[in-house]
Amino acid sequence: MRTLIYIMTPVLILTFVIATRYVTWDKLKGVDEESKAYKHFTDAAHFLQEEERHKALQALSLAIQDDPNYAEAYIQRGLIKFQLQQYNEAIADYTQTISLKRYYADAFAGRGDVYYALKNLPKALDDYSASLKSRRSAQIFTKRAKCYIDSGRIDEAIDDYTYIIKRRPTAIAYYNRGKAYYKKYLSVNDEQIAQLAIRDFDKSIEMQPLFALSFYHRGDVYRNLGQFELKTENYIQTIDLLTDALTNWKSETYLQIPVLLWRAVVYNKHNQTEEAKNDIVKIYELYTEYYLKKAVISDIL
Repeated sequence: MRTLIYIMTPVLILTFVIATRYVTWDKLKGVDEESKAYKHFTDAAHFLQEEERHKALQALSLAIQDDPNYAEAYIQRGLIKFQLQQYNEAIADYTQTISLKRYYADAFAGRGDVYYALKNLPKALDDYSASLKSRRSAQIFTKRAKCYIDSGRIDEAIDDYTYIIKRRPTAIAYYNRGKAYYKKYLSVNDEQIAQLAIRDFDKSIEMQPLFALSFYHRGDVYRNLGQFELKTENYIQTIDLLTDALTNWKSETYLQIPVLLWRAVVYNKHNQTEEAKNDIVKIYELYTEYYLKKAVISDIL
């Protein structure tokens, strides 16, 4: 299972599936557990467990109607609206949470996620930075670093990843900083920067030897440096690890899609075009199977 975590985590980050954010608030304070508002809030929690987000929204709106200062309801409703891509409404709910002077770290981070989805990078950066002033979270440092990279501010992204590594070094943190160094190398063509990227990928693999994408990106660096034997070794290792993960898959089959996509990319770079095509065909089959199943569940058919 640990192997799949280290394969899937960066895959999901890189493909930027719409993020979910689980609010980490402390125990509710000042909430009357006998009130209608609280009952609606607990109803919403039940609906969320059943993945009935629209019903959860209705329950949270009723909670807010009964108690207009119910910060917990606003921030949770903001999260659901973000997931449903109701971005302006989500921003309004997160902003209201902030105005109530509650849960600053989560509300600013949630609103930052919305601005990032809207490609409003300056506002996303402002909100992630405001969140970090309230709570120095590795998750938010990572999001801000991604935002810095998308804004072309690679050195600031590297600083954020370095902060994480100094305080809680993980394979994923080294992997992320390695990618940032690699991106910087591509823009400045300085071999010393490429070596910093390789060093971080080395450290990532040392900490987690089954981290497939660290091998893949290290292979890319070697390819750009003209070290083709090392490039080939790393691409083959990536393919082997992704194949092992797919062979031993125990989760829902549609979750194989990003893994198949990455394997197709590596197959293509390794000149195994037929294998790459086969993976793309499999991806389409899984997409079709997944959405047809969702359609049946939703009584569309």
